[in-house]
Amino acid sequence: MNKKQTKMTQKNVDLAIQLGDMPANVLTPTRFAEEVKDIHKDVKVKVLGEKDMKKLEMGLILGVSQGSDQEAKFIVAEYNGGDKDENPTVLIGKSLTFDLGGSSIKPSSSLHQMKYDMLGGGSVLAALKTAAEMKLPINIVAIFPSSENLINGSATKPGDVHTAMDGTTVDIRNTDAEGRLILADALAYAQRFFNPASITTVATLTGAVLYALGTTHTALFGNESADDLIKEFQVAGDESGDLVWNMPLLEEHAEPMQGINGVSDLINSEGKAGPGSTTAAAFLNEFVDGDIPFTHLDIAATASKDDEVTGRPVKLLVQFLINRSK
Repeated sequence: MNKKQTKMTQKNVDLAIQLGDMPANVLTPTRFAEEVKDIHKDVKVKVLGEKDMKKLEMGLILGVSQGSDQEAKFIVAEYNGGDKDENPTVLIGKSLTFDLGGSSIKPSSSLHQMKYDMLGGGSVLAALKTAAEMKLPINIVAIFPSSENLINGSATKPGDVHTAMDGTTVDIRNTDAEGRLILADALAYAQRFFNPASITTVATLTGAVLYALGTTHTALFGNESADDLIKEFQVAGDESGDLVWNMPLLEEHAEPMQGINGVSDLINSEGKAGPGSTTAAAFLNEFVDGDIPFTHLDIAATASKDDEVTGRPVKLLVQFLINRSK
């Protein structure tokens, strides 16, 4: 980045931090949608409500949201700075504005930090805003599945089965493994309505990633078609100082997520100790056409530290988009 680009990026790193610090009773899914709408004049934004999601049969995000009185929002933002025939780079940011864990309720000690579960969406929003302000010659689609994960009399119960937009059935073994569910419907949407050059999910997805890598590197997973895409993120990480570490993603990692006894196609959680970050990435990969380069950034250990939002991985994403636009 040159000095001007660095200054613009830092301003939007600060924006991501501000969004992360907003209390969840203020930054609801509806408010998050308003924030995306105001991103930039050159970004076209469409917001789907729950009626729209029902028509599209997005059973996973609706299943997560049904325990909350706040309506889920599915937000799609398009920036077309490249050629008309250029396939878009798709970024999907987990935008869960509060995560109680649903019926699989979390321990109370750090619940105040669960407003941070939208930091994937906040970082994608900040990166998209920066790309538009820089007028980068690239086509970008950013998708923000946004909901709360709370508990009421209508909340999803462990053992319930929901159906994704692409028809995949999922046995919800753990309602606190909700991020992968809302992302799965977003992955299906991206492939149905766009022809992606690549897809990257950005999410505070698993606590297990902290034990794998600590707080220095964001975990980077990629499918078999993503060798070049992985290298792009590694280069962007080195150049921006916002580092990534390439993690394995093999067929063996998807095996524990397969359905049991014919109840469903997949389960959303192993329910036992294991490589939780990798199996979560493998779950997401089940919803991606293998010919499409797909990467997943698990930012649970890097987007915040203790009670502070870091603004990561905004610099990584911006550098990635700058390099790709060249």
